[in-house]
Amino acid sequence: MFVITNMIAQNAKADIGKAQKAGKTIFLVVTDKKSKGTEALVKIADNAQKKAKNAIVMKLDRDDKANASLIAKYRLAGSPLPMVLVVAANDIVAGALSASDATVERLISDIPSKNQSDVLLGFENKKAAIIICGKKNAKDRAALEAECKKAMATMGNKATVVFVDIDNKEEANFMNLLKPDLNKTTVIIFNASGQYTGTLEATAKSKDIITTANKKVGGCCPPGSGKKC
Repeated sequence: MFVITNMIAQNAKADIGKAQKAGKTIFLVVTDKKSKGTEALVKIADNAQKKAKNAIVMKLDRDDKANASLIAKYRLAGSPLPMVLVVAANDIVAGALSASDATVERLISDIPSKNQSDVLLGFENKKAAIIICGKKNAKDRAALEAECKKAMATMGNKATVVFVDIDNKEEANFMNLLKPDLNKTTVIIFNASGQYTGTLEATAKSKDIITTANKKVGGCCPPGSGKKC
């Protein structure tokens, strides 16, 4: 009996791993025997999948002991069900919606870009985020990137450095969260707790970037940090 149960658990993990290896975002519908409205939620996820790029819908039964490790991994033990998680290809949960909140539009908007998922993974690993926003061919981009990478190295690589091209439509949802200045190159910084700590100009030096990344702030985290108050 143990062998059969263990094989089922491995198959669930394998299916998720296979989808992620293929670069797919997973709309993971989590349910149990007490859940009401699961089929309606699955339908919403299916409709979102049809409109999304490279996404797949999967179901996860919380009552099945074979899924215990996945329930623990995604911290679903006490969550009200049914719900749908938006799980990125790098296994970061970028969104979680209840049956009453889920819509096709919200699921699609929660799909993270590659840069956003990298930033969220960094937060999971207690890394600050140094996000350069600007045009791909901006003349001041290279110098700012060099300073950001210098800052990251000085911080012992305890930071994630990404460049977000403001003209890239695939970054639209991420930019809606970050709200960068579209008229110039800037660097938006979050500390390792996912708290927004400041925006610096393209002339910023590594020491200024480090100081901003190490800043501690109180209150709620702003949109884009991946954290919840």
